[in-house]
Amino acid sequence: MDPALRLPSARHRRGTVPSQAMPFARCIRGRTALRGSCAFSVLPDIGYNALVTSKRGVMSWQRNLYTLVIAQFLSTAAFSGVTPLLPLFIQDLGIKNPSEAAFWAGVATFASGFGSFLAAPIWGTLADRYGRKSMVLRSTAGGACILVLSGLSPSLGVLIAMRAIHGVLAGVSTATSALVASQAPRSRIPFAVGLIQMAFFLGSMTGPLAGGIIADALGYRAPFFVMGVSLVVACLIVVLFVREDFKLAETSGSHQSPIDNVRMVLGITNVIPFLGMLMIIRFGPFMLQPVLAVFMQGLVTEGAATAAGLALSLLGLASAFSSVVIGRWGHAERFLLVVAIAGCVASVLFLPQLWVQSAIQSALLIGLVGLCQGSLLTSINSLLSASVSRERQGAVFGVAQSAGALSQGVAALAAGTLTIAFGVRSIFAVDAGMYFLLGLGAWWMYRRTTKNRVGTQASA
Repeated sequence: MDPALRLPSARHRRGTVPSQAMPFARCIRGRTALRGSCAFSVLPDIGYNALVTSKRGVMSWQRNLYTLVIAQFLSTAAFSGVTPLLPLFIQDLGIKNPSEAAFWAGVATFASGFGSFLAAPIWGTLADRYGRKSMVLRSTAGGACILVLSGLSPSLGVLIAMRAIHGVLAGVSTATSALVASQAPRSRIPFAVGLIQMAFFLGSMTGPLAGGIIADALGYRAPFFVMGVSLVVACLIVVLFVREDFKLAETSGSHQSPIDNVRMVLGITNVIPFLGMLMIIRFGPFMLQPVLAVFMQGLVTEGAATAAGLALSLLGLASAFSSVVIGRWGHAERFLLVVAIAGCVASVLFLPQLWVQSAIQSALLIGLVGLCQGSLLTSINSLLSASVSRERQGAVFGVAQSAGALSQGVAALAAGTLTIAFGVRSIFAVDAGMYFLLGLGAWWMYRRTTKNRVGTQASA
């Protein structure tokens, strides 16, 4: 039997082992750390604060994981099914110029990202205090209501307000990642996070294509209602099938405020560089999504929504494949190397979009970028999860969501501004530069870490 799947001893399950007795985690930099003071640490599988058992006493974290994969897929499909349609929906609301519609779509997306940036640390703190399942229910149920209300928007101002409220209530991916990371054995966290990322990308693949087809057939309001129903189904699945026997950890930080939690997370070794990398990774696709339909309008005579949905579907499919591969066979010591290589390759793949004249060629290039995107997000999320103890998974993923949301909002606003000032193709040039910097930064960190480890081993 795989040691990573063994149950904790009876003393551990009863919580009678004092925290001081926990062995120190091993760090590839040659130092020891406890509770994630080293971002590369692999913490021991003891001290569960959310041990989940079935009637036979066997851990059911796998059942929860696969259930959450389904809920994550439905939720992501719902949210991604309407985002690429925002410029076209805004044209229906009275902004007829495509460039102006793209700009206001960027403003709406920025409002959503800014709301999530402010609320995410609060939700992360509440998740560590009251349980992660409640946060999944909050994000799915709240998102369903907001999508339906967004579809009923009578004006641009109301739509932007709905997107801002959506940002405050959103965060399904963050909530599900925190829940599975708090339950899975430490050695299986990359696998669990990889499956959640796979569901995220498969939803990103299915949602835009379904939304585009529905919009071309029934109008731009219909996808909001259909996707709202998808979120309701996801919420019901979590209510019925996900189990969390949450127990608040008795630590000195159990009742910290959201601000204290943010300070704690940012004070952990290498977390700030990882968050910076995450922001760049999120920047690329979210810079592209609000204006991709406008870009496709210049490449096809009709069916721009379907063409944009097809391109984003290829992005999601390729990302799902690579996220599972990295999560299943990736090694913690090489995650930074994966980020370095994938960042540089993505940078090269963005450049041909400056000259492409075919929607099919553009969609294929975006699909190839997806192979890099899945590898990048799975690697960074695994590194962030390994940075903290189980009791702080909600805090670290809350801060990660906040950073990603800020990047999302800035990216959407920048996309609209660049489209008006320099044309929609300028977005691909900016994406290429950002991913190249990401690759260089990850390579520098990987080389520094490797040299420190070799030096420590030599001195020992």
